[in-house]
Amino acid sequence: MGESLLAASVLTLAALAFYVRCAPIGDPGRQMAVPGTVVLDAHGTVLQRDTAEGIRIPAGLDAVAPIAIEATIAAEDQRFRSHPGLDSLAVARAVFSWRSNPSGASTISQQLARRLYLRGAHGPAVIRKAREALLAFQLEARYSKEEILRLYLNEVYYGRGAYGIEAAARVYFDTSARDLDLAQAAMLAGLPQLPGAYDPTDDPAAAKARQRYVLNRLVASGRVTREQADEAAGRELALLPALTPPIAPHFVAFALDELARLRPDLAGRPGLVIETTLDAGLQREAERVARLRLEELRDKNAGNAAVVALDPSTGRILVMVGSTGWRDEGRQINMATSPRQPGSALKPFLYAAAMERGYTAATPLLDVPSTFETPTGTYSPLNYDRRFHGVAPLRVALASSFNVPAVATLDEIGIDAFLEMAHRAGLSTLTDSERYGLALTLGGGEVRLTDLTAAFGAFANGGQLAQPFAVTRVRDTAGNVLYERRQASPRQVLTPELAFIVGDMLADAEARIPGFGQGSVLDTPFWSAVKTGTTTGFRDNWAVGYTPARVVGVWVGNSDNSPMKDVSGVDGAAPIWRNVIEAVSAGTGGMPPTAPRGVARAIVCSPTGLLPGRDCPSPVREWFVEGTQPRATERYYGRTETGELTVNPPPAARPWAVEAGLLLASPATTVGEDDAVQILSPAPGSVFFLAPELERQVLLLKASFPPEAEATEIRINGDPVEASPGALATAVWRLLPGHHRVEAVAYMPGGSRATAHTTFEVRAR
Repeated sequence: MGESLLAASVLTLAALAFYVRCAPIGDPGRQMAVPGTVVLDAHGTVLQRDTAEGIRIPAGLDAVAPIAIEATIAAEDQRFRSHPGLDSLAVARAVFSWRSNPSGASTISQQLARRLYLRGAHGPAVIRKAREALLAFQLEARYSKEEILRLYLNEVYYGRGAYGIEAAARVYFDTSARDLDLAQAAMLAGLPQLPGAYDPTDDPAAAKARQRYVLNRLVASGRVTREQADEAAGRELALLPALTPPIAPHFVAFALDELARLRPDLAGRPGLVIETTLDAGLQREAERVARLRLEELRDKNAGNAAVVALDPSTGRILVMVGSTGWRDEGRQINMATSPRQPGSALKPFLYAAAMERGYTAATPLLDVPSTFETPTGTYSPLNYDRRFHGVAPLRVALASSFNVPAVATLDEIGIDAFLEMAHRAGLSTLTDSERYGLALTLGGGEVRLTDLTAAFGAFANGGQLAQPFAVTRVRDTAGNVLYERRQASPRQVLTPELAFIVGDMLADAEARIPGFGQGSVLDTPFWSAVKTGTTTGFRDNWAVGYTPARVVGVWVGNSDNSPMKDVSGVDGAAPIWRNVIEAVSAGTGGMPPTAPRGVARAIVCSPTGLLPGRDCPSPVREWFVEGTQPRATERYYGRTETGELTVNPPPAARPWAVEAGLLLASPATTVGEDDAVQILSPAPGSVFFLAPELERQVLLLKASFPPEAEATEIRINGDPVEASPGALATAVWRLLPGHHRVEAVAYMPGGSRATAHTTFEVRAR
């Protein structure tokens, strides 16, 4: 009888052991709830979580600080590494308090089994406890202690919607599980038993007592010293508030849209970890600066702002403030991607197009009262300061943002040439050339802040345009990479030489003085290039600028298009731009760009752009594309018989010169017979290079004729080209390799002719 009972017991135990090892048990990974999608910044800071299934961020044991693992074991299951799933000593203790706490003896394996397989289970506590123990045995038989610990640390609930230690580390401390210190780890390890009761924000005293309990158990187990535990217990922890506002909600929406466009199969899929380019710290600083400036402009009806910061060499979006108040209905529109009129912020692209056609940074431009004929009538632009400045080098006209020279330049090169440059630079929203007219250069079209910021980035990046992007990588809950961005090569949109010279003009604080005065907010403590813009009626103002390593664009206005009260780009957007460019440029060096091969400096006489004559009072050093340096000497300045300085401006600028108190040269001493006709562009001996990345390059030919001429003509290699009539004639000629001769001919009364000629060369790179 005894032998039969013993045999039956052995068979029962053998059957139980076989069942534990072989009975079906669900895959723990499949039993775990699918985590919601989480969007991270470039450093791992959570920007947004889909909390429908709680906040879950999977992490392997190698991504958890060892002290956090030890604290969890100390708090929940001190003999975890030695028991087979059931802690007999803990069970014995629990027998005495069974009625009051039937789950008090649960090991980590039992807790994991309960969470994975017994959610919502009903019935007597004894039956549930037996099932829990059996499932714990099965988990221990099938999986290593490390795997069980990994599953537990990803599944246990820590409060505040956080499932798993990685989510808890971010929700409570805005850090990663890898970077938890002893004090933080002990605090988190104490939460799973009663997350609501031990929340350190809701009940700091209870949380501190629970933390001390965990620290004492770590000391008892020999994992830390008493001194370390006391130091951790005495330290005040920096906690995130229980409810934190979303970080960069417009950027997150932009990133999700980008992912849906690139990988439609991932759109809306749960359980994704989306890694992005954003820097949450810089984002918060940009938001703070923008809100502060708007508060200062509150009485000016400036109600909203947008900020974009990029790495110009890659297109990585570092900052995107779509508006300054996500919860306000009127500010939920992403103004960083909404087309708005840019004002004068487009002028750098106008002058870049002109410089491709023969203009230089030294080309003299007239800033005098002017009227232009357009399809809708006459157009008479004014400068922002309502003043005129006579003759100004292109450098000064751009840096000081004079309107009249810009409109005149657009009139000369043509709207199509300007739009071709703008489209090359990625400003794809400028499509209605018939509607824009000459006001296009003053902001008559609409552009997106993201596009305009990236376009300025081409100036910073040697003429190469990098497309802005937000998403770098997407992983699933198991860490499998589902998408990883391949860095696209930037597209060459203008030559490195022109990009450098335009940037040098935009960075010239001295050239800005006529338009903005000394000590402008645009002047930064390091090298930077910047352009502002203000639209008619003060509905939009802009500041876009860059260093060699960062480009920042700012828009200020109102989402409903209501006007501000006399707020210009310098007043509204520029202070924000300056603060943000300083923040994003920290640690990037701040050195000026290196001049590329293919540019050279020459001394010219301002404002003529020609070599200084003997009476020139203002010689300056100017950058030129190699081969476009002037060869002729200026005759703008002269002297009277008594030695007084005189000027000889073009006829249209003579009234301005008189009003400015300048002494005009007498007609008898202005020009000789040989100067009756002058070729103003190209300069004698110029050399132009064909850029292989540009499909069509043209040269602007420019000549001045005596006003009494009955007819005028411009010829290239003996062949007439179509030119505008009048004393100042222009023509456009497509560049072809080789040596070329330009001739200007004036047919004078009585049958005589006056001529001038020059030569230039076009080379293939």
